[in-house]
Amino acid sequence: MALKEGRCVNCGSLLYLDPEMPKGHCLFCDCVFDNEDAFRANENPESFTFPNEKQPRYEGPSLTPGRARRGSAVPAPSVVPTPVEKKEDSYQLPEMKIPDLKIPVKAVVLYSALTLLILGISVAVAFPLLGKRNQRQEEVADKFAKALDYAIDKEKDIRVQEMTATEVVVILPQDISAQESIDLFNLYCQIRADVVELKDSSFESEKKPVTLRIATPGGGYLIDRPEDEASLRPGALTPLN
Repeated sequence: MALKEGRCVNCGSLLYLDPEMPKGHCLFCDCVFDNEDAFRANENPESFTFPNEKQPRYEGPSLTPGRARRGSAVPAPSVVPTPVEKKEDSYQLPEMKIPDLKIPVKAVVLYSALTLLILGISVAVAFPLLGKRNQRQEEVADKFAKALDYAIDKEKDIRVQEMTATEVVVILPQDISAQESIDLFNLYCQIRADVVELKDSSFESEKKPVTLRIATPGGGYLIDRPEDEASLRPGALTPLN
C-alpha cells in the first residue's frame, strides 16, 4: 500500500506513514504516536496543539513504514577485493651522454681580455664624444644668452640638449610676439651652425633639425623642426599656454 501523509502530534512535522501500521515514529523529535492521530492532525491541524515537548529516546522495534512487513534487513555479505599483482615496470630510460662543456682556462682568459678591451674602447670613444657634446652645448648657450636683448640667467633660463644642440628651451622675463619668436629661432640656428661648424648652410641642415621652446609669463611659442621657410610664419607657430 502507498504511504500516507501525517503529522507528528508533538512537533507537527510532516511525515509519510504506513496506514497498515498502528504506530508511527517521528525522526525529528523521537515521538511515538498512533498513526490515526497523525493522519487526523494532518487533515485538521487547527484541531491539534503541538506541544513540541522533549521525548525520551525511542529504542523499541522499528516503526519505519514498510519495515515491519518486509522483516529485518539482512546486510549484504562483504566482498574482499582480490589484490591485483602489480607488475614491475622494467623500462629504463636510455643513458644520455652529456658532452663535456668545460672551457679551457686559456679560452676564458682570452674572452675576458677581449671583453675588457671592447669595454675600454667603448669608454675611450664615449668620453670624448660626451665631452665634446657638453662643450658644444655650453658654448651655444653662452653665445645665445649674450646675443639676447633680455636680462636672463644663462644657468637657469637656457637649456641646450642633444649632441649637436638641436633642442633648446629659453625662459624670457616678458612676453614676445610670434615674429619675435621667429627672429630668436633664426638667431639660435645661426649661432648653432657656427659652433658645430656646419658646412651646409641649407635650410635642411641648419634649421629643420632644431626645436626651440620659448617660455614667457603669458605662455610663449613652440617652433618644432620646421619643414620649410613657409613653416616660419607667425600663423604657423604653436602657442604655449
